Amino acid sequence: MGDSAHLLSMTDDRMRLWTPRELSDFTGIPIRTLADWRTTRSRRRGLGLPFVALSPRNVRYREEDIVAFIAGKLVAPTDGKDD
Repeated sequence: MGDSAHLLSMTDDRMRLWTPRELSDFTGIPIRTLADWRTTRSRRRGLGLPFVALSPRNVRYREEDIVAFIAGKLVAPTDGKDD
């Protein structure tokens, strides 16, 4: 039981890594768009968000990067004077 209790406590503090499917479901951004953003060309243009390449076909997104990406897309309301 000691080993399983240790594993349970490890999972509580683990960094959350999202799959492309989970990120797509959460944000509504198509999986294909997420894949396009991972290309070298798109990254050079500053598109998309950071990702973790565990292997060429195993990509994940850190929760902290997702939060920062969404926060960076926030559009504040205007006072209407510029219209």
